Amino acid sequence: MHLFFRRMGQGAPMIILHGLYGSSDNWLTVARELSEHYELFIPDLRNHGRSPHDPVHTYPAMRDDIFGLMDEIGTDRCIVLGHSMGGKVAVHMAASAPERISKLIVTDIAPINYSSLSNHSPLAVEHLNIADALLHTDLTLYVKREDIDRDWVESIPDIDTRRFLLKNLQRSKNNRYEWRINIRALAQNLPHILNGMDDLGLDKGRRIESVPTLFLKGELSPYIRPEMYPFIRQAFPESRIVTIHGAGHWMHAEQPETFITEVLRFAGE
Repeated sequence: MHLFFRRMGQGAPMIILHGLYGSSDNWLTVARELSEHYELFIPDLRNHGRSPHDPVHTYPAMRDDIFGLMDEIGTDRCIVLGHSMGGKVAVHMAASAPERISKLIVTDIAPINYSSLSNHSPLAVEHLNIADALLHTDLTLYVKREDIDRDWVESIPDIDTRRFLLKNLQRSKNNRYEWRINIRALAQNLPHILNGMDDLGLDKGRRIESVPTLFLKGELSPYIRPEMYPFIRQAFPESRIVTIHGAGHWMHAEQPETFITEVLRFAGE
């Protein structure tokens, strides 16, 4: 699949992979800073942004999309930074072709199956509620984003999440709202998006040893918990875990200066 991507900067190549319901647009502010040190490639993953829609939305498919992008831009090896779902894509890349990843930066996600752990069930419920709200929003009934936001309050109570999701709206030729994301494919594949790690064998003792890896955790985010640290360090012996204080799941937007500092420190070592 040919992905839409943004290219900026000069230097060693770095690919940035956004999370679920995100796009390359979400990373432009951070990218402007990082592009002073690296040549950045920021794709819209399949079913997101300006990239093609497809009923298949699995990590192996997204992994292969990014390897295809690397072939397209002519790079055999690069730094890969992935946030949330994009972080899991990056983990799949490192697991299948570690020689193509010079360094791996995984942002606020652990290489685990979230919906299979009882203490993470609230996260799974939150994602199910979001998918359900988006699927059942009849965009033909709205002329203002504010009205959609109001109607989502009960099912999606967090205002920052609603604002993030509303960025996926665009105007059609007849001036009606439409989704840039393929919400049907994303909803149908949500169990795999939340899980999608079984085929890597990390839970059975497999180790990814040849790729230096940084896990960045948002202090206020529930996605990486201290009880996960032993598993992360076992699966990624060449890894470190750094907490971004005062940040939640979208740390690159909430604490951009600290985030950029940690990325540059690790990538430049």
